[in-house]
Amino acid sequence: MTPPSARTPFVVVAGPLAAGKSAVSRRLADGLRADGHQLALVELDQIADMARPTLSDWADAHRIFASVTAQWLEVGLDLVIAESVSDRAEHERVLRNVPAGTPAFTIVLDCDVDTALARARSDPSRGLSRDEGFLRRAHARWAEQLPQIPADLRLDSDTTSIDESVQRIRTLVEEQIGR
Repeated sequence: MTPPSARTPFVVVAGPLAAGKSAVSRRLADGLRADGHQLALVELDQIADMARPTLSDWADAHRIFASVTAQWLEVGLDLVIAESVSDRAEHERVLRNVPAGTPAFTIVLDCDVDTALARARSDPSRGLSRDEGFLRRAHARWAEQLPQIPADLRLDSDTTSIDESVQRIRTLVEEQIGR
C-alpha cells in the first residue's frame, strides 16, 4: 500500500471506441495484482451498467465516473486506473477531481477506425459501437480531440500488442514514481 505521506499514482487510459482501452487496462490491473499490488480499476462502462437499461443521460455516468475515481485515490492504494476517457472534456473532468500532488499519467490508445469496427463487430457484448456510422462518427470526433489531450504515452493498438502496451505503461509509471 502507498504510505500515507505519498499520493497514489493515477493512470488515465484514453482513446476512441474499440481502441483496446478495456483490454489494456484489465491486463495491466491483472498483472499488477498478480505482483501483489493493491489497486482500483474504474471503468466507465461499469459505472453506466449500474443504471442500465434506464440510464437517462451518459453525462451522469461520466460525472459519477470522475467522482468514484477521485474517491479511490484517497484510500492509499498502490495505483488507480481510470479507463474510458474519450475526449478532452472527460479528461479534464477526471483530472479536476484528482487530489493535488497526485502523480497522474495519461495513456492514449488509438487505432484505425476499420480495426475498431472489426473489433466492435466481433464482440457480442457491444451495443451501439457495432454500428458502422456511429463508430465512424465517434472516431472522427476523437481525431478532433486527440491533439487537445496531453499524453504521457501514446500507443497505436494496431501495431502494439496488449502485452507490449502494458509493459510500456508499467515502465513509464515505475520510472516516474521510482518504484
